[in-house]
Amino acid sequence: MKKKFNILILISLIFSFYSNNAIAKPRCEELYESIYNDTIRKDVNLSHIVDKKTIGIKLLKVPDKDKKDFTLAKNKDGYFKVGKITKGELSNLIFLDDVILSINDLDLRNLIDSKNKLKSSKDDISDYFDENAPIKFELLRFDPIANKFNKVVVDRTLGSQEPNIFNTLESYNQALSDFFINSISINEKDGYFDASIETDYSQNLDDRYILSEKIWEYLLYDKEFDEDNMLQMAYFETCTFNDERWGKLNSVDPTYGLIFENLIKEDRQLRFSEFYLEPSWTFKLKENPKNENDTYLANGGGELTYKSKSIYKIKNEFNLKNFPFDKQKLKIFLRQNQSEIRANRFAVSSWTMRKAEEFKNLNLIQGWNIKSVDMRYKIYDHPLKEQFYDGFELIFEVERKSKYFVFKIILPIVLILVVCWSAVWIKPKDLESRLTITIVCLLSLIAYNFVIDKDLPKLEYLTVMDYIILISYVYATIPTFLSIITNNSLNTKNKKIITFNNISKRFGLLSYIFLIIFILILSSSTLPEYTSSSLSWASIGSK
Repeated sequence: MKKKFNILILISLIFSFYSNNAIAKPRCEELYESIYNDTIRKDVNLSHIVDKKTIGIKLLKVPDKDKKDFTLAKNKDGYFKVGKITKGELSNLIFLDDVILSINDLDLRNLIDSKNKLKSSKDDISDYFDENAPIKFELLRFDPIANKFNKVVVDRTLGSQEPNIFNTLESYNQALSDFFINSISINEKDGYFDASIETDYSQNLDDRYILSEKIWEYLLYDKEFDEDNMLQMAYFETCTFNDERWGKLNSVDPTYGLIFENLIKEDRQLRFSEFYLEPSWTFKLKENPKNENDTYLANGGGELTYKSKSIYKIKNEFNLKNFPFDKQKLKIFLRQNQSEIRANRFAVSSWTMRKAEEFKNLNLIQGWNIKSVDMRYKIYDHPLKEQFYDGFELIFEVERKSKYFVFKIILPIVLILVVCWSAVWIKPKDLESRLTITIVCLLSLIAYNFVIDKDLPKLEYLTVMDYIILISYVYATIPTFLSIITNNSLNTKNKKIITFNNISKRFGLLSYIFLIIFILILSSSTLPEYTSSSLSWASIGSK
């Protein structure tokens, strides 16, 4: 009996153990409930703060030749350019792409190593100047009207007053914001393009956050401590929450204030998005270290990442005057609209540029070739608040595939005109035959124009294609009038009319071809930035 009793106890213990483990909640659910039930909600308005000196600008960085990192941009003389403004009061004094001759009479070219990066451990140009030191800029600024560079000195010293440009220590939030392009569909007729964009926003959570405390409490497990009870190693879990669940927490939102400029609408039905939470830490040296490796895992808080994928309809300016031999720029501008650049500074990783370059190489925009991609920092000047916000712009330069329009539209029009002008080779006395050919060709041209009309943009101005069609109409009517006039001249024996008819035989179509070439040269020379490479021959000497 005693033996049976012991077996029952053992079975009960085993059942209890497995039951408790079976009903144990996942770490992520425990974390979620703890955040949800917390009555203190102070995380919402917090930002991850970085303390750094700033003279008000950053140097322009561009992708390196491998598109895997950024390097400092230089002009032909080796001078660097302004790539970012970090003080709003400088936005009207210093402009992006200004060439920096010197700062406080210091030639920046002497601070750059062979890899075109700042020497020593300094990662910012502000690190080379003392804190609270007055700053004077000597710049070269391009004047597009005069087509030359002018020297500009920015030094706001007024008499005996102190200059109000200093190398100040400022606190700001710098979340990492990347976005990647998966597909683009262009609707130039209506002035927009659809883009499938994958976004990746990351924000560090320092120890001021309640959220970071809970991350360390619930997501770290199998912790290992040393003899001093210092944490040496631990495993962690990454938690994933959808938009709806995260919204109920009323907690940190890394996307707060981030918008796509010129966004018409987002297809939210196709949107997929998730929040990711995981711990982060740093290694700190103990108070009485035995050696330089005597460290422990310090609470570095956590990392909050928001990933989304959606379809965005973005308004874009298209100049179609050179259609169908045109080139356009597709601009995607992501900016911050809640905090000024002094408090919130945009930062992107090299992954945005790498992914953009990969998308360019795939060349997947239907009807277009992607010629280049560029990424630039921009400042947004709010027209009402008199405040300055920053962001960055991804620019795709695309070139229309014009072969379709050449072979499906222009070439058939030219062939119709060739048939139309063949009538001038018929004897003038055969008026009926000549008129039959010319009128039938004119009607064919009109009918064909109705067929191709759906492929042509409806604009308030004339394009190259419009000029070609209009000139074709004119040249289609000339043989009709020429036939009638020539036939009438047979009775009057007007030698001038007969001579004109003979000249038309030789030079009629030739003048049409020359006129079309002239239109192409004129359009490409007037707007070379919107002219495709297929007309590069026509824009020679336009500069």
